Amino acid sequence: MRSTKEVVALIRTVLDEHNHWYDDQRAELKRYRDVYENRFWQSEYMDDTMVRVETADCFSYIEGFIASLFSRNPAVVVAKDSSIVEGNALMAQEVVNRFLFDKREQLEIASRLALIYPSSYLKLVPSSSTDMLEKVSIRAIPCWEIIVDMDASSWDEQRFVGHVYYLTLVEAREKFGMKKFTPIPKVDYFKPQEKYTGVSEDLPDDYLYIQIVEFYDLAYDMLYFWTPNLKEGSDLLEKSQIPIRSYDDKPMSPICPLYYSRKPEKPMCGLSAVSRVYDQFYEKNILRTYWANSVRRDSRQYLYKEGSLDEEALAKITAGVDGAMIAVDEPVLDGIIRPVGVEPLSGNFDRYLSYIEQDINRGSILAPFSRGEATKATATEVTALAQYSASEIGKLARERDNAIELIAKTYLRIVALLADDKEQAVIEINKLPKVITAQDLDAKFKIVALDQSSTPLSEALKRNNLVQLLPVLMQLGVSPEKIKEELIRIYDLPESFLEAIEQPMMQQGLPQGAEGQMQTTAGDIGAQGELPSAQLAQMLNGVR
Repeated sequence: MRSTKEVVALIRTVLDEHNHWYDDQRAELKRYRDVYENRFWQSEYMDDTMVRVETADCFSYIEGFIASLFSRNPAVVVAKDSSIVEGNALMAQEVVNRFLFDKREQLEIASRLALIYPSSYLKLVPSSSTDMLEKVSIRAIPCWEIIVDMDASSWDEQRFVGHVYYLTLVEAREKFGMKKFTPIPKVDYFKPQEKYTGVSEDLPDDYLYIQIVEFYDLAYDMLYFWTPNLKEGSDLLEKSQIPIRSYDDKPMSPICPLYYSRKPEKPMCGLSAVSRVYDQFYEKNILRTYWANSVRRDSRQYLYKEGSLDEEALAKITAGVDGAMIAVDEPVLDGIIRPVGVEPLSGNFDRYLSYIEQDINRGSILAPFSRGEATKATATEVTALAQYSASEIGKLARERDNAIELIAKTYLRIVALLADDKEQAVIEINKLPKVITAQDLDAKFKIVALDQSSTPLSEALKRNNLVQLLPVLMQLGVSPEKIKEELIRIYDLPESFLEAIEQPMMQQGLPQGAEGQMQTTAGDIGAQGELPSAQLAQMLNGVR
């Protein structure tokens, strides 16, 4: 067990390393944010007299990934471990999917953060609710707020993980008691520190903040809360054993990582997707700005012989009045006015812009047609590109699925922890209400993200392939009912389509001639749309 002095020294050390790491990256990450938000020129100096032009390439680049990664609501499949008797896997699955259905927005926010910046995180925290299943909320967190063990080779091998955030004095005193905190201004990561002034003592406690470090010491199974705003950080606010436990009683943190790309030598250090193509965005904005200013200078200008035109004559010329007569006191009119030549821009600019566009497209793993661009590719080439894009997006989707699976596992453990033994909730399973208790969720489950790596592009490929294989499947003897079920599933059609169609009246036991009469009547119905009453009566008599 570590002493308080050792814990405080550890937290100070890892916090200083964390702050130093992200202080060095602040300017770079701000450029990535600005180019995504179409505020590129906020991070670049340029003469205010010039027109500044910015393209939305970075926004479309990131949103193209988001659209490809989220084809439907996130969901998981839950199965019970064969060695465990307790728990109800079906109820756990419905509970988790109900939770994930409401949290898609936070998952998309976390994905944007993980694409623009090196990584992002999702934190599950308790919330006040009388419903057992609503006692947990989730929030996307940017990478500069989470302290990670940079020496770990995977998330499961983390020795510690921490969260740095701000609390108001009211919240801090509710949680940690009436202590004498020293309030500080709430600092924004991208705002220069020198712009912050001292805290006014006249402000209400709702607008006075302290900084909190929530530190999970996974190596020693301890949870610490520390602030530098109490006794100059010489003591801990609170300490306890980590409350969130896995089924085999191992400590778990409520923080789930989302990495779409990592440094090979340091897996806990992510890589930004924007960083791969930022130079191309920079060059394109510079080039388009230069063009815009060049076009505005491409105006009609003239030279005239001084003394040959007075001010009144010049005013008539510049006014451009139709039919105006201008007197000139010169024996020869040639050479009085001459236009100033304007040289056209070099064709190198067009070629350079095309190279920039190609580099941006190479930096994106999506095929051009998936971004709405028209191409002259053949159907075979389009299919090959679609399969490549689907596989590349599938790599990102697997990282997203890993985060969803960890969120589901953590959610079940937190609900089982917060719920009372006799607390119950009602949930719908197979369109029937079921009563669920904490014991149903307190078990060892196998959790797999539903339809892993499913993206709009991969789903379109599956649909097209299935339609093309229909004749082959029929020849192989596959049941039409099974084919219908698969078509309804993959095209997400209403389940009512699965209902069996009522068979027509059986023709067995009909008197001689009645079968032919039935066929004739069916033809009459198809041709005329109505069945004459006399024919209907005759047919019914024959059936009897």
